[in-house]
Amino acid sequence: MLQTQTQQFNIPLFVSIGCAIIIFFVFFFYLLIIQANRRRILHQKEMFDLRTRYEQTILQSQLEIQEQTFRNISQEIHDNIGQVLSLAKLNLNTIPVDNFSDKIALTEELLGKAINDLRDISKSLHPEKIIDIGLVNAISQELALVQKAAKIKTELTCINGDISLGNEKSIIIFRMIQEVLHNILKHAKARNVLVEIGKVENKTLIAVKDDGAGFNIDALTSTNTGIGLKSIQQRCSLINASFKIDSIPGEGTSIQLTILNT
Repeated sequence: MLQTQTQQFNIPLFVSIGCAIIIFFVFFFYLLIIQANRRRILHQKEMFDLRTRYEQTILQSQLEIQEQTFRNISQEIHDNIGQVLSLAKLNLNTIPVDNFSDKIALTEELLGKAINDLRDISKSLHPEKIIDIGLVNAISQELALVQKAAKIKTELTCINGDISLGNEKSIIIFRMIQEVLHNILKHAKARNVLVEIGKVENKTLIAVKDDGAGFNIDALTSTNTGIGLKSIQQRCSLINASFKIDSIPGEGTSIQLTILNT
């Protein structure tokens, strides 16, 4: 009788111990799953950060190669092509002008224009020139070049005077502005281009507006314009910047760059 009571007493105890053991193992495996999930998330984050750094390194290398190429082209234009044209212009002055005065004058004028245009292009390509004269002056000269080459009226408004963002940022921003202006010349058929530069707290804002044809933003992926804007987006990722684009077919396009002043 006593043995039967003892067995009956032990059954709930065994059940309680068994439940406790099961709960312990369930909790233990739950903790293992959580830990494994945390490790997986951490690993994914590390892989994402590694891929981002890799892409930025590749892009930085591409930009450095591009700037070196621009530097070489600029030097070649200045040292060789420009000198040859200058010599040709000087040589024209030694030709007798009995019956050729009009043609020689026209040729001299065209050579002079070619020399000036090459000089302007050389300045816009050379990165050191951008650093020397400052970002705002570099953009101003680029707009003047666009206005002269394409007969487009350009205007630059800088609310806060010169903008100091560091040499690397200035060059990258200037290349983005060049890309935007290139797209305007190639696609927009604009008559007016306005560039506005200003500061808001710790940010520099640069807006480029045109009154051209505009386009459907949703259709960018398959166009050359989309490729250009993708290049701008890649450059933005290098300097902690962002850009926003607004465009309406037939009413023009506005692109705004936002750069953190860090």
